Amino acid sequence: MATVNGMRHATAGSPRDAARRRAPRARWSAARGLALAVLVATVSVLPLAAARAPLRVTVSISPYADIVARLGGELVSVSTLLPPGASPHSFDPTPSQAAGLARAELIVMNGGVDGWLARLVAATAPDVPTVVVMERVDVDPPGAGHGPGGEPEESYAGHAGHQHAGINPHVWLDPTLMLAAAEVVTEELARLDPANGGAYHAALGRLRADLLALDAEIAATLAPVRGAPFVPFHDAWPYFAERYGLDLVLSLEPFPGREPSPRYVAEAVAAVRAAGAKAVFAERQLDPRSAEVVAESAGVALATLDPIGGAPGPTDYESLLRFNAATILAALR
Repeated sequence: MATVNGMRHATAGSPRDAARRRAPRARWSAARGLALAVLVATVSVLPLAAARAPLRVTVSISPYADIVARLGGELVSVSTLLPPGASPHSFDPTPSQAAGLARAELIVMNGGVDGWLARLVAATAPDVPTVVVMERVDVDPPGAGHGPGGEPEESYAGHAGHQHAGINPHVWLDPTLMLAAAEVVTEELARLDPANGGAYHAALGRLRADLLALDAEIAATLAPVRGAPFVPFHDAWPYFAERYGLDLVLSLEPFPGREPSPRYVAEAVAAVRAAGAKAVFAERQLDPRSAEVVAESAGVALATLDPIGGAPGPTDYESLLRFNAATILAALR
């Protein structure tokens, strides 16, 4: 302290003066540090938020929804167009589904059974990347479906929207073909989201092990009825039957959703009796009347299969195939 005119004053080098000079600098430093922290936090959060935004994937039928969800996990958001219990052969999408399709970032469809989706994509979402499984997977056609007496089933040439380039499209009911489809979907997911390509391929590795184990399990389940006459409702089952050694005698309804002619039904009854089939099968998504008539007339049991799944039926792919295998085993044993 200095004394001037009898008064004591703080000198430039006094502690009080130094404290006064430091206070503004300290406040500025704190403010600058806080602003920097906020900026860093904002910059670091934004990429994470973007990375967490799920890829919007729309699929036609439930089996593909399960496969895509397992490949993508939290990286994808999956919506299914076909409602549970509906048949893809007669489904008509709603206006809201048509509008929502344009917001998808990837569309996965089978081909053949979901021709309505191909038309919808062309009209409302032509620029959205689309995987058509039947165009991307190598398929060896199974034995052609036959009607009574070994004749081709009531002219499938007129079965518009069901065959795909002349090949039966129900490939998802063979888990080895579903695995091939999953590989195609994985490549597309990785192309659209390369930052997470490793995660998609790792999920594919796990799924491959699961599907190969499922294939072995279904083969073991159906081993006791291998070679048994198999009479499903419509031609959804040739890949499944060929994979697991079932003798596909005929399909009861050649045109799904359209009742066969009385002559066809009469010949089907005769064919069921001649083959020694123990049962015929209806399907959850289709009117069972044709199957009921044939079962009653032939004096055999009637059971119900589910080629597509969805609540309240099987909601995942493994459960779907296990349900059908168990139903076939119980009916044909």
